[in-house]
Amino acid sequence: MNESAPIVKPSKKEIAISLAVVSYIFYAVVWLSPESEFKKRILEPIRLVWNFWGLHQNWALFSPRIREINYHPTATVTFEDGSKTIWEPPRMDQLNCFDKWRLEKYRKWGIDSLPWTPYKAYWPDFARYVGRQYYNANNKPVSLVLNLHWVEIPRPGE
Repeated sequence: MNESAPIVKPSKKEIAISLAVVSYIFYAVVWLSPESEFKKRILEPIRLVWNFWGLHQNWALFSPRIREINYHPTATVTFEDGSKTIWEPPRMDQLNCFDKWRLEKYRKWGIDSLPWTPYKAYWPDFARYVGRQYYNANNKPVSLVLNLHWVEIPRPGE
């Protein structure tokens, strides 16, 4: 017997899903390819949507940029009467193993994002967050200064 299986046509939904997967793979490969005019022309029409949905890719997981400084942020809060206090986020080098695990997202926010100018749009919210921690109706916080304490890390062999 030479019976062949009946040919089943894919549904429109299956075709749409297949096209979406193939498109994603194509754009991800182009996104990760070296800079070129072709890459710019292909990605420019979809860049806004691609970034909005968080589909952008990079190689930082496999080859992160090694830091050349050791740093931590603090904030100086000034009150109406002129007094000041220093707010300091949890420092990973001063925590036990459980607290390091528990506060990892805090580290990611406080070290990788907070002090750097590409994230300055979040600074007003950060100031309100810290200000609420020190709010006192008799002596309200009036300003906040974000400080970055750092020291250069010597290169290996230096």
